[in-house]
Parts: sequence; structure tokens; C-alpha cells
Amino acid sequence: MNKLNIFNRKNWFLKGIILVIISFSLIGKPEKTHQLDNIEELISQHNNDEYIILLHGMFRSAFAMKPAEIFLKEKGFNIVNMSYPSTQYDIETLVAEHLRPLVLSLEQQGVKKIHFVTHSMGGILVRQYLKNYPMPYLGRVVMLSPPNKGTELTNIFSDTQWFKDNIGPAGTQLNPHSTSWVNQLGDVNFELGIIAGNYNGNWLTAWLLPGADDGVVSVDSMKVTGMTDFLLVSEKHFNLRRLIPALQQAVYFIENGQFYQ
Repeated sequence: MNKLNIFNRKNWFLKGIILVIISFSLIGKPEKTHQLDNIEELISQHNNDEYIILLHGMFRSAFAMKPAEIFLKEKGFNIVNMSYPSTQYDIETLVAEHLRPLVLSLEQQGVKKIHFVTHSMGGILVRQYLKNYPMPYLGRVVMLSPPNKGTELTNIFSDTQWFKDNIGPAGTQLNPHSTSWVNQLGDVNFELGIIAGNYNGNWLTAWLLPGADDGVVSVDSMKVTGMTDFLLVSEKHFNLRRLIPALQQAVYFIENGQFYQ
């Protein structure tokens, strides 16, 4: 039996018991094997002529990217930390009504270089944007833990009203099936660096996700054809967006078009 099938039955009592018992059952903690070095001395101070747009993931707001905002501002970048209603609309709408007006506004102000640093689903918004809209002043893109091929966790409770009310249209687009919306976005044709986490101490999500994962997305699902560079770090999905060595690597990629390894 597919291990996700037990979550696609309308037995709320059973589902609740499973989540309560298993979610808090931690079988130790896997060893952190991929550590990032502190590379502060290898990145430069910038002179306020480049912008970085920060995009958070599902359920979050710009507050989630505040550590990245502070760090990147200290490096001299102009930062736009954008909030968007991640669970209310599909990704096409989020891009058309939130991201596109922001990019157009910056371009109209005469900004000549715009980079992106994203976490989780924020990276999918960038892919949708660049697939459908020209961006002559695009710099480089760094994605932290992006579900480029979706995530198996979107299948949990997919048959329930809770899923429809809380995950929303964008969540259904992150289904990992080969024919799902996110898997029809195609290859990327821009300079993209992906930083992937592979640390997960939660028995439930470790069981549900195939192979190495960060607790939300499998490492394989973070990859996309056409990416420029890929860096693996032993960290959880939600911690990666505030990990200083990862943010240092993001700056290094923006400066050099590759990670320091």
C-alpha cells in the first residue's frame, strides 16, 4: 500500500491519532554531514546599485525573510522583502498581481540589476515569472530549499476540506506527480543556484519523503534541469533561510555565478 494512502481516507480520528503520535516521535537526530564554512572574507561589500527581491514560502510573510534582509542589507544591497498571500491564490495569480507589479515598479525607477533570493515556494514564483515575462535587468537567482518538483507532503489530507481551506490553490500546484502543474514549468534558462537542506529529525516526514530531505522537500525534488550550481547543507527546511553561511553562499553566487565549494 502506498504510504500516503492512509492520509487520503476520510477518517479524521485515525488521521489525528497518527499525526499526534508519529509527529512527535523523533528517532534520534541524523548526523549533520554537509557543513558550510564561514566565507565572510570571500564576499564583497556592495555599493547600493543592485537590488535583491526576497520571496518567502507558503504560510509565511516577509517577516520570515527578515534575517536574510538584515544580512543582505549589511552587504550593501537594496532589499525588497515582499509579502504575498501564499494560501489564497494560485501561483499564476500571485505572480501576476503581486510579483509582476513590484518588478515593473523597480524597472520604472531605473534599477539596472535585480537579483532574487527565495525560500521554498518563493522560488516557484520566480520560475513562473521568468517563464512568462521578460526581465531585461535580471541578475542571478538563489533558491533555498525550493520544491522544484513538488513535495509529497502536499498529498497529506488532499481529500479534505482542511487542505482546501489551509493549503489553497498554490499548494495543490506543488503535487509531486509528473503531470502536476509545477512539473510542467520546464527547464530554467537563467543563472540559478540552489541551496538544499538534507537534515530531518522528524520520523513522520522522513517516512513520507523519498530519499534525503529537509523535512518538507526531498533533495531530489529541489533540483531542476538547467540550474547553474547546487549546494547541499545539513539543515532543516525552515532554518535554511536564516543560516548565515547559506546567506554568505547566496551572496557569493550573486557575485560569481557559482557557490564556493
